[in-house]
Amino acid sequence: MNARVQNTKKCAGCARDMSTPEHLKCNTCSLKYHFECVSTTAKKFKSVSSDFKNSWVCSACRPKLPKADSSISLTRTVGFDTSQDNTTSNVTVRRNKNDTTINTADSLTLENVKAMMQETMDGLLSNMEIRMTKIIEEKYKEIFKEFNEMKESITNLKTEYADMKRENEMLRSTVKDLGNRLNIFEQYSRRSNVEIQCIPEHKTENLINVVTQISKAVGNNLVESDIIKCTRIAKMNPESKRPRSVVVTFSNPRNRDAFLASVMQYNKKHRNDKLNTSHIGYGGDRNPIYVLEHLAPEVKKLHALTREAAKRLNFKFVWIKNSRIFMRKSETSEHITIREADQLKSLT
Repeated sequence: MNARVQNTKKCAGCARDMSTPEHLKCNTCSLKYHFECVSTTAKKFKSVSSDFKNSWVCSACRPKLPKADSSISLTRTVGFDTSQDNTTSNVTVRRNKNDTTINTADSLTLENVKAMMQETMDGLLSNMEIRMTKIIEEKYKEIFKEFNEMKESITNLKTEYADMKRENEMLRSTVKDLGNRLNIFEQYSRRSNVEIQCIPEHKTENLINVVTQISKAVGNNLVESDIIKCTRIAKMNPESKRPRSVVVTFSNPRNRDAFLASVMQYNKKHRNDKLNTSHIGYGGDRNPIYVLEHLAPEVKKLHALTREAAKRLNFKFVWIKNSRIFMRKSETSEHITIREADQLKSLT
């Protein structure tokens, strides 16, 4: 026993310094124990009386108590029981090889098992929480990184879309400008041409003679040498029953303009008998003959749309001069120059 009381400043159960006054001292061997080392709690320690603490005897000093079964004992633990009987607490005290450390064991109680399980569960839950927090943080960083990359990609796409839109507007403007230039060029190449519509077709027809007859009928002194070419052209609408138009190319724009002016003056003077098939020797019904400038395809399409709009809106006059299209609602109203199809939508 003397070896066990060599240093009463150390706990006989765990061999650590007694740094707290809350301990138990064996009334027999005078060894001191932390209250935790005798399987009790602070609450339980405080609840017992001073007389009990002063008369407390450790399990090692109870010679009549059987030693604890090693299979259910805890090392460095001494049983604490307020009744100091041998029903729940046994202790085994052994010296180590160097006789410097005291090992004790106490049997497990239900309360101890519950406390150990709770402590284990708390540790597992804490570790799980730490791991889950770490995993969530890592996933969040990945998601945030992908979100930033996606956001940057969307910003780049918006920039590219804006650039493409600007380029598209520029291309549309360029195409429109090129289209206008092409129309001007095509119209300029027709500056010496006229188009004559509704001349009946015959297999043995001589179109140059037909044109010279029209010239004589309207009072224009045209000779065959003033005509370079005379031919029929394909229909814009294949299903139309009207005969194919005749395109006449004059030797110069001056002869073309003189021919057109003669036709216009003739029709003004003869409002009840305008130029028709009877004036050029065709029998049967008197079908009107129309003489106009030879228009480029786009101008001709705009002219057709203008005539349709004039009919729908009750405009009385539609005419062409120098490849430009004009409209007038009545004799006293101002004329309107039609330059594009969208302009017709605003007419009332």
